[in-house]
Amino acid sequence: MAAITALTIQNSQGVKSVHPIDSNLLRDWIESVMADGQVRALKIGMLANRANAEAVSRLVQSRPDLPCVLDPVLRSTSGAPLIDEAGLEFLRKCLLSQATLVTPNLAEAASLTGLKVENVEEMKAAATKLREMGARAVVVTGGHLEKAVDIFAQDGQIEAFAGDRMKPENTHGTGCAFSSAIVANLALGRHLADAVVLAKAYVAEAIKKAYPIGPGRLPLNHFFRAQEGPRPGGLALPEVSP
Repeated sequence: MAAITALTIQNSQGVKSVHPIDSNLLRDWIESVMADGQVRALKIGMLANRANAEAVSRLVQSRPDLPCVLDPVLRSTSGAPLIDEAGLEFLRKCLLSQATLVTPNLAEAASLTGLKVENVEEMKAAATKLREMGARAVVVTGGHLEKAVDIFAQDGQIEAFAGDRMKPENTHGTGCAFSSAIVANLALGRHLADAVVLAKAYVAEAIKKAYPIGPGRLPLNHFFRAQEGPRPGGLALPEVSP
């Protein structure tokens, strides 16, 4: 279930404009979603402005029992800003420490920390700095590197998860997909490190199975498993207590 924070006018070639939802509407939307069904985890993506970030922060504060993944969406792949400066500052000071996990890419990690983040060692330094800033756990994603390496930092430990370099034109929405896949695994009761590994594998396959929709960057194929037919021994949703 989703509560929309902003409408974006975009296609495969880039974002043309961004139109934030009124924060009062967003608060009502969040309350409606949370009152319906069994919510087992939270994912925060694009916020657009400070008012919306504050509305989302109140939700996270009200449900500390739920795992929460923050994807700090700051700019689109084409360079369009997706949060205002006041919203970015609030994200740094408040949301960063409220989330269970933060998943910045190289550019986002650099913007949040003020550090240069262009290689694996600098990713490790950024992850450490984000932990010092209050983040409980961090994955700095390195899909833009020559060899795709993600850096996972938790409880004073830093681990590198390596992967194959994918076609760069097949990566429209990888950060959003990765954070969403992590939170889906957390909702199924998986441990955080396992959720990160499984999400990375899912996104890698979704990139491989991407297909052209427009002349720009290709969006991931989120439905590749359904297109492959039934899978024996597939995961079943856990029983939910009344």
